[in-house]
Amino acid sequence: MIFKLAYPLLIILFFISTFINKNNLFNDINLSVDNFNIRFNKDIQILKNEIDFLDATKKSLPFSNYTIDGNITYFDIDGSGVYFKNITSYPNQFNFYNLKEAKENLNSKFNNSLLFIVYNNIRSLKNDRKVIYTDDFSQAWVKILQSGSLSFNVFQNKRSISRNNTEFALYNLYTDKAHNKEMFTIIFPEYDYFNNAQKLRALWYFDFDAKFFAKNTDRLKEILGLNACIIDGEYKIVYSTDKKHSKTIENIQNFYTFPLEKTNYKILIEKEGLFQLIKVKEIFLLSFILFLIFYINKKEKLKKELHSLKMINKIKSELLLREPLTALYNRYFLQEEMTFPIKNCGVVLLDIDHFKNINDTFGHDTGDLVLKAVSNSIKLVSIGRADAFRWGGEEFLIIFKNTDKDNLLNKVNTLQMLIRDLDIIDNYKITASFGIVYTDIDDKDTFYSAVSKADKNLYTAKKTGRDKIVAF
Repeated sequence: MIFKLAYPLLIILFFISTFINKNNLFNDINLSVDNFNIRFNKDIQILKNEIDFLDATKKSLPFSNYTIDGNITYFDIDGSGVYFKNITSYPNQFNFYNLKEAKENLNSKFNNSLLFIVYNNIRSLKNDRKVIYTDDFSQAWVKILQSGSLSFNVFQNKRSISRNNTEFALYNLYTDKAHNKEMFTIIFPEYDYFNNAQKLRALWYFDFDAKFFAKNTDRLKEILGLNACIIDGEYKIVYSTDKKHSKTIENIQNFYTFPLEKTNYKILIEKEGLFQLIKVKEIFLLSFILFLIFYINKKEKLKKELHSLKMINKIKSELLLREPLTALYNRYFLQEEMTFPIKNCGVVLLDIDHFKNINDTFGHDTGDLVLKAVSNSIKLVSIGRADAFRWGGEEFLIIFKNTDKDNLLNKVNTLQMLIRDLDIIDNYKITASFGIVYTDIDDKDTFYSAVSKADKNLYTAKKTGRDKIVAF
């Protein structure tokens, strides 16, 4: 009983414990995301420092050897180009960023991410618009610039510049139309409010490399044991610790979602499953619950088997103790089950009259019907304090316990009348002879002695005409 009570309590305790683990895990997730943003901002600061270093490497070069193609003026310096559009006079010199040389002096993990630098001076007057482009020179840019200046229109995805961020703003995915490369951008805005003019000092383009996010995202998975990924504003996956993910998140409800500071990116952390909330104590509880379930089921099964075995043994015992045709006790019952002493005992031995003649004249099947009918009559009068036996052939023994002589004789007279009233064979009256002894029985010896005396009285009844009762 105590195990059945403990079983549901342990299940409740198991779910409470997993719920606590879920809360603890969510707290860990929030803390880890905060740390992710801190490390991300440090990485961005490193990038800014590199950009500042690159800015220091710019050189003032004389303007010469240029080519005019339509409304574009450009020239090439070691694979780098400078472009001018819609200008009426050319400067004597320009600032050139030798990016290749600068990269060689950088000692940073971001070296391979930096592609090229653009200086873009945008004014409100269309005819006063000039562009200087350095590094990664190609004729493809000439075709782009013939139809529009190097501005946000050059990119497939447009982003606005926030005036609230005076340091930098990191925006998500752009696609460079000239090289068809996906990039992200760090912008250092400077604003001039005179005459509604806006001046953008510099745009720094970096190859959109998933490795930029890989280290910190992998660390999230290592700490939490949950897959994490970075997505852009269009829910496209930038980097994921689960290689099975497709390029786009289909169901964001399967993730915890957190913003990546100063960006349009989001950090997604997959929601935990039940097994990820199970710790050592829950494993112990679960094992103990399973053991209890096994133990209780095994115990119930054993109880059922034991009960079935007892029932089978009881049935077998009844079959062994009873004579098959009449279902009355047999002599084996006397040996195994009869208890002594028996006080005020009536021993009645009866014999069906002329039974051999019944078998010979009407057949053994009819004889069996007579035996069953007589045994049923005996059962009627022996209900209660009496044991009835088929003693052998057509003889029956009845042991009446704790009775008196008058009650004993009344029972026997009733039985005699029941047998006389049996209508088994047409035009044939069934009768029986009775021998009775009234005595106390102390043991088996006195029992058999009493049966012997009853047999003598039965013999007298049969000798003197049958269908008689000879008592005491």
